[in-house]
Amino acid sequence: MLRKLFIWSLLLLAAFAAWRFGYPAALKYFFRASGTVSVSGGLTAALPGANSMLFLVARNDSGVPVAVKKIINPAFPLKFEMTAANLIMPDLLTRRLYLEAMLNTHGQLGAVRRGDLKNEQPVRVTVISKGLTLTLDTAVK
Repeated sequence: MLRKLFIWSLLLLAAFAAWRFGYPAALKYFFRASGTVSVSGGLTAALPGANSMLFLVARNDSGVPVAVKKIINPAFPLKFEMTAANLIMPDLLTRRLYLEAMLNTHGQLGAVRRGDLKNEQPVRVTVISKGLTLTLDTAVK
């Protein structure tokens, strides 16, 4: 009887450890978001010329950036794919993410300046998402 209880407690402990420590590792391994970034019709004239940078940022439920992809001199519509290689804070990865796009010429992420383009509403995605559509629809004035 004591041996049976010991085995069950080991199994329970192993299941808890797999859930607690295996879940974040699985999220990191399976992270993949792909789709297309386009520019709304009214903002095509506001597109910057050479040396522009498109930043794709995935934020977790708390708003912390967990993945960033930088594309220099993008041509629209642009197909993109974010993978585990783009994770900057993999330990803070959650199942649901918010994906946003920002286009600028100064190359600083988070610093918003006049003429920058971004999508107004971040797109809510899951860890594995395909066929996403992000539209740069807001110009900073």
